[in-house]
Amino acid sequence: MDGELLRRALRAGIAQMLGQTDLLNRINVFPVPDGDTGTNMALTLGAVDQALVAAPAEGAGELLATAADAAIDAARGNSGAILAEFLQGLADAVGERRELDLAALADAFTNADRYARGALDAPQEGTIISVISAVAGRLSQASREQPGDLPAALELTLTAAGEAVATTRNTLPALRRAGVEDAGARGFLSFLEGFVAGALGRAVPEAQLPSPAMAARDEPGHIVVEATGQSIEFRFCTECIVAGPTIDRRRLHDELGTLGTSLVLAGNRRKVRIHIHTNDPGAVFAAAGRFGTVAGEKADDMRRQAQTRSHAGQAITVVTDSGADLPEELCEELGIHMIPLRIHFADRTFLDKVSLTSGDFLRELDSSPVQPRTSQPAPGDLRRVYEYLVSHHEHVVAISLDRQVSGTWQASQTAARRSSAPHRITVIDSRNASIGQGLVALHAAECARSGMPVAELLDSVRGAAAATRSFAVVADLAWAARGGRLPESLRWLTRALPVRPVLHMGQGAVGVSGVFLRGRDPVAALLARLTATLAAGERYRFAVAHAGLPDAAARLAAALHERVPGNAGVFVSELGAAASVHSGPETLVVALQPGKPPAATSQS
Repeated sequence: MDGELLRRALRAGIAQMLGQTDLLNRINVFPVPDGDTGTNMALTLGAVDQALVAAPAEGAGELLATAADAAIDAARGNSGAILAEFLQGLADAVGERRELDLAALADAFTNADRYARGALDAPQEGTIISVISAVAGRLSQASREQPGDLPAALELTLTAAGEAVATTRNTLPALRRAGVEDAGARGFLSFLEGFVAGALGRAVPEAQLPSPAMAARDEPGHIVVEATGQSIEFRFCTECIVAGPTIDRRRLHDELGTLGTSLVLAGNRRKVRIHIHTNDPGAVFAAAGRFGTVAGEKADDMRRQAQTRSHAGQAITVVTDSGADLPEELCEELGIHMIPLRIHFADRTFLDKVSLTSGDFLRELDSSPVQPRTSQPAPGDLRRVYEYLVSHHEHVVAISLDRQVSGTWQASQTAARRSSAPHRITVIDSRNASIGQGLVALHAAECARSGMPVAELLDSVRGAAAATRSFAVVADLAWAARGGRLPESLRWLTRALPVRPVLHMGQGAVGVSGVFLRGRDPVAALLARLTATLAAGERYRFAVAHAGLPDAAARLAAALHERVPGNAGVFVSELGAAASVHSGPETLVVALQPGKPPAATSQS
């Protein structure tokens, strides 16, 4: 098998696995029932496929090194990290060989099996590693008993892999209760089926259908298995890459092992992909930083992903970015998914609301000599979430931070276009920021829960975005001026006069809607501005957010309840780091949205 044949075989294996993405998501219950194994394997191997296409004509060893490097950079989830280390094991065993015979392939799989097991903190039989071991063992046996007959050996691997996958259904309690095979194991079998077909010059087989018991429920937008009752002790599936001249993987393993479970280290001495389930992503990133330069930080909320199962009967789901400043309990109640923005202090990067809370940000602001900055989620983060959600729902509505103040909308549009189902993802500009954006996302989630058809929902959400308004009082306009959100001349004016401005945002514009004397209660100033805005007879929903002013926020919320009888509700939230970067400490914000929220249906 030379480099070109190996390339064809690998790409055929990837194509076969991609055809199983949705099924793998829907049978994913181990190690946690978060339903994203198919998405993670697809994104990992999809990046490998791109690297294989771009790679020049190479020998087998060089091609495997290219594949392994791409997998380490792109690996997602437990299964993706294991695949990356599997490919690294193949590459290291093959070295500079230009062609592979049966003996070399058997040695490479044996090494890849050792690498995959060694990458895991606690290898579990009945998973993908059991299938890798079964294939490695069968190739070694064939190499001894039928030396030189590579085609026959490849055929035997399919039998070994299929038998190993079948046993996973009864090996682990979670799989036995759900009556499914391990998703990672099934994904590896699909990859192997395509690989063997490509190596033997056959057409890649169509993705196998699930068993008859599953097939009845295998419709788009629905999961195959119900929640299994598994508790999720560690909330965040946390990943990053650490790079350095020489990384001590054993010491890195020991330091990270105390922070969570499902630890996987994939890579080499110069670059390591870290995967771990933890409740403290920030501690993981900090520990990794002691071994080299950290990049690609990501933390998926597995509890929120598991809740997707309880909302699976809902055709439409809503996702927004952390700039929305929605309280966590509202996101959980309505199944709103949150993608963190990134906060940068010099050479340190944090994930908003994941590795950096609002309180942490204000404390960091006090001690840091560097002006922080924000950035939108990485395109890969957006696409990963979109791919995951479209595998469980018929349509995804993404509510983005206003396009005039952030590149998040454009990045979201790009990620949606590049997804596998762009026609099932709609990105809507909230035309607001912070809790104004949050109110738009809240309205979208309530429309989805009510069972509203897609076209009607999109019209309703766009109308809500156009009608939602926000007002804010800040202690110092220097933050907004430095961030380019307001002209420096306005900051000079407020320094020269004993006044503070009331800022206004709505319909994509930020401006000043009034001033009040310094020393006056900002709550009274915001209430006066709101009174002039409210239309007689209209029903409103309000949101209040603050940066270090909890008492003022509580007083403002209480005053809204009292002064606006029959309002549609008021929620209070801390102002997130994404907004506080541009408003600074001691900021008080109120947002309002006219209209009555849509009634919920009886969907489960």
